[in-house]
Amino acid sequence: MDSNTSDKKDENGYEDRISWVLDIRELPEKVREKSPVISFLWKAEDSCDEKWPVEYVLGNVDLLGYTAEDFTSGHLDYADIVHPDDLGKVQDALTQCCKEGIDFFDHEYRIILKSGDVRWVDERTYILRDKDGNVTHYRGTIFDITEQKKRIMDLKESMRKLELLEEIINRSPVMAFLWRAEEFWPAEYATENVFKLGYSAEDFMHGRIVYSDLIYPQDYGLVKETLAKKCEEGSDNYAQEYRVIARGGDLLWVRENTFIKRDEHGNAIYFQGIIQDITEQKENEIALKRSLEKQAELLERKQALETIINNSPLIAFLWKADPESEEELWPVEFVSDNISKFGYSVDDFLSGAILYGEIIHPDDLRYVQIELSEVTKEGGKDFVTEYRIRTKSAEERWVKEQTFIKRNEEMVVTHYMGVIEDITDQKQK
Repeated sequence: MDSNTSDKKDENGYEDRISWVLDIRELPEKVREKSPVISFLWKAEDSCDEKWPVEYVLGNVDLLGYTAEDFTSGHLDYADIVHPDDLGKVQDALTQCCKEGIDFFDHEYRIILKSGDVRWVDERTYILRDKDGNVTHYRGTIFDITEQKKRIMDLKESMRKLELLEEIINRSPVMAFLWRAEEFWPAEYATENVFKLGYSAEDFMHGRIVYSDLIYPQDYGLVKETLAKKCEEGSDNYAQEYRVIARGGDLLWVRENTFIKRDEHGNAIYFQGIIQDITEQKENEIALKRSLEKQAELLERKQALETIINNSPLIAFLWKADPESEEELWPVEFVSDNISKFGYSVDDFLSGAILYGEIIHPDDLRYVQIELSEVTKEGGKDFVTEYRIRTKSAEERWVKEQTFIKRNEEMVVTHYMGVIEDITDQKQK
């Protein structure tokens, strides 16, 4: 393609375009046929909707599926093969160049082949003018850039997906690293959200800090040994949990999912790490474990206490209080198994079938009610008294009750916790 317009023009600019056509025709036929570049001479029209009639085109126009005669006969204008979605933009850009006196036009757009396929082309065109500066012709070339355009578009799409993925990761609790398979794991890449550790991605990628510096000293040995073992075993990925120290000194629990990238010989060259902060989850697990251990301990103590009580002369009770009534009968919320000494079962009381006041001797019940009521009204904490009860077999037994009076924050009595002891033999003596 000529790099300059000719200085020799008649008043219509014909000599320049004729010389160009003759120069093109003198090129060897095989060169023209094999060249991916297609040369055109278009006639200019004084219109913003130019159709660009073709005055001359090289024979290799058959790369588009058309013949030169399709264009030079007037059967097709060049605008007819420009993609409809791009035609307006091309017309506007060329018109603007002409108005501004620009001699060169370069634009990328799509064209439609005779087969219906769509291809991207890069057009580079010289704008030819007569002696009065009026545009008469366009002398230019187009060449197929579809593959190049596809690579660029694929790259842009990949970049868009990468940016989207990074945005998703940076907004998530997950941090991503790419470490070289070297001592102390220097980072080649880190997502922006590593600021959660108190450092920037650049701190890691520029070597101002290495990831191993963050690992809690008591966990470092295990982390290092596990990685070495997985590399030796040929594993591709694994997961482990350990602690890291953030820049401010905070101790964080993390779960690391590591993917081992190897070369063709199977040697590890990179470690891809996905780091998730599981501090809250881990603290909850630790708290739950401690709670379960405490519950187990309390259960053991409860069982031991119940064993002691059930093998003693004391019977333990938890009674529900009704301090508004002076005639309460004390529903039972707990009673030790050794209530069986009096012929009753635990379920007799817990089911509500029997209230504790119902087994107190009728001649003593009113006395016990009044005495307990007075103690509670006076703010007393303890209640000790002796009275008779009736066993399930209707036998009368003397008992001594020692009770702690339980109140809520408003000092309202809610429960009585106590024990009764059979003192019948002592009474008889």
